Amino acid sequence: MPRPGENADRQTGEKPMTPEEKAAFGVEGDWPVARRHRIRWAECDMYAHVNHAAYLTLCEDMRVAHWISLGGRFAPDAPGPVVAQLEARYIRPLGFDDEVLLTLRPASLRRTSYVHDYAVWKQGLVFSARAVLVLTRQDTGERIPIPAEARRIMVQEQGAKEEG
Repeated sequence: MPRPGENADRQTGEKPMTPEEKAAFGVEGDWPVARRHRIRWAECDMYAHVNHAAYLTLCEDMRVAHWISLGGRFAPDAPGPVVAQLEARYIRPLGFDDEVLLTLRPASLRRTSYVHDYAVWKQGLVFSARAVLVLTRQDTGERIPIPAEARRIMVQEQGAKEEG
């Protein structure tokens, strides 16, 4: 069985982006997690523009895959990330069948919470979001400290900053 963070692309579809992807999609900055995505009709409104809520679902897909790649799981008795705060910025529209690059980076973490930055790229930035996630036990709502190995991966391998 792989360690958390190992073989993340096989487990979740997440992988580091290649220099070719970075150039092709106009990505700026460092993003340790990336995934290509083709916009589906179900993500569009009647004008074939991506619905604003669909961007948040793309972020959720990245968030879930990232948690699993850190060794997390989703079960009533297991700790999991809960969105405590979400901020989104829509920069340019996307449409049906556009190929985009979704990126995620853990920006910072505390004892029981961490921050994810998300971005969607197509010839430069088209959407960005930031979420504050609190690790809670799903059956009790109790806040749980971030596991040591997940913390290590986010800080040492993915560039998150320790706070407080």
